[in-house]
Amino acid sequence: MGTANASSQANATKESLGARIARGAIGGLIAGAVFIAINMWFLASTGQPAVAPFRLISTLVLGAGAIQSGAASVPLGIAVHAVLSIVFGVVFAFASPLFKSNGTIALAGGIYGALVYVVNFLIIAFTVFPQFQNPNGPLEFAAHVVFGHLLAVFFYSSGVRSHEPFLAT
Repeated sequence: MGTANASSQANATKESLGARIARGAIGGLIAGAVFIAINMWFLASTGQPAVAPFRLISTLVLGAGAIQSGAASVPLGIAVHAVLSIVFGVVFAFASPLFKSNGTIALAGGIYGALVYVVNFLIIAFTVFPQFQNPNGPLEFAAHVVFGHLLAVFFYSSGVRSHEPFLAT
């Protein structure tokens, strides 16, 4: 019985790279949608246009002056945000086998979201993208942590964690 259990756990740890990448891409896209919804809700609740985050995100491609010139684009912002969300999800997918339980993947997701915030807003924004230098820090930090936690859910009970039930009961 012990050998069968060890054998099933060894087989359970094998998840194809393609499956992990798909989990990361889908998870990143969905977590990114929740992330942007949080930002849109906050802006709308303060009387600002809900689509403002997409205009700002489009400046990653169009340049810092795009908002002032009126060239900022909501559709481009949506596309850029979707691509970045997918990329961040796929990056997390490569690290996911390191976390052996649903609890550790959940913790890692929150830490990953916080690290994405630090890299995006505290490093890159201050060195490359001046239009991102005045974020609502607490809101952005919280939204990034939520992104990471939601992304982690897509890796529950997969790969090395496949022996664990999706939710603890």
